[in-house]
Amino acid sequence: MYDIIYMTFLGPDKLMHEELLYRLDISARHYYRIRTQAINIIALRLWSAPAGEVDSWLEVLSILENW
Repeated sequence: MYDIIYMTFLGPDKLMHEELLYRLDISARHYYRIRTQAINIIALRLWSAPAGEVDSWLEVLSILENW
């Protein structure tokens, strides 16, 4: 799941869909299923966190985006 999140949203390379599937070695159907699960887990974690933790998570995400 981390690889999908990283390569899709955070990685420095903006990959075409076919290249992304090739690097992950998965089908498009499998990719979308896992990506949806990963986004749901992240969203639940962010929205269920106390207010102070949300700021920390957003800081981590911005650091990862610039990494």
